[in-house]
Amino acid sequence: MASSAISTAQKAPALRGAAPAKSHTSDEIIIRPATLADMPVVADISVDAYATNEVTYFLAPKAHIYRDDNLRATRQSTRGRFLHPRNLSIVACLASDPSTPIAMAQFIRLGNDSGAKEYLKSRGLRTRLWIFVLTWFFYFYNMVENIIWPNRSDDKEARKLFNSWISEDSQKYWKSHPERANRWQAQQVFVSPYFQGKGIGKKLMLPVMQKAQEERVIMGLAASPEGERLYRKLGFELLGNFIHRVPGTGDEGGGIMIWYPEGMEPK
Repeated sequence: MASSAISTAQKAPALRGAAPAKSHTSDEIIIRPATLADMPVVADISVDAYATNEVTYFLAPKAHIYRDDNLRATRQSTRGRFLHPRNLSIVACLASDPSTPIAMAQFIRLGNDSGAKEYLKSRGLRTRLWIFVLTWFFYFYNMVENIIWPNRSDDKEARKLFNSWISEDSQKYWKSHPERANRWQAQQVFVSPYFQGKGIGKKLMLPVMQKAQEERVIMGLAASPEGERLYRKLGFELLGNFIHRVPGTGDEGGGIMIWYPEGMEPK
């Protein structure tokens, strides 16, 4: 397997703009539903938040050179998740600027139980029709965009391999356990580097954990070694290690995690 080693200079995050003039406390943070208009902003935050992540170096080894290419691909994937009818995307903003996200979390409601059916129904017929139309619109839009501006930051073979690893983990920890089919799955949680360490990740997780509690279903996620510490504080347990690890991420920490609603026995 190829090494993901990269120089320290290359690892420096390409943050844009000046840091906030003052330090904001978590009390000044509000959580609201994400909108389609948020996608360019949250994609930019995601690129900066993951700029020094080893997985980024593995999947997009030239992201530090072709930032705009990586940003475009991130915007497409984030928007694609947002437009899934089972998706729930929320953002964190400063109370003084509620229109500008500083963090985002995306979740998906899996399964076919009453809670999953109710969530789909709650989206409303008009919303689901718009999602259908917009999904096809952006499918062709992305296709044209990628033909005109190919993604030079990406390693297609590494991404193909990584996706196969995700499939193996999914088969081992989820698909082979029918009792875990009905669940909320956290797809990604990221916070602007300027606002990390202020409890915003927890604020983004709690509303969906409350929904899972009300629906009496589990929540699952894949945690990095750093993320594992946060999720353990929220009551998540480690189901097991990743079957494969990205070069440079070490042999310990992180993995597939699960959260059980209060009163539910682990299965």
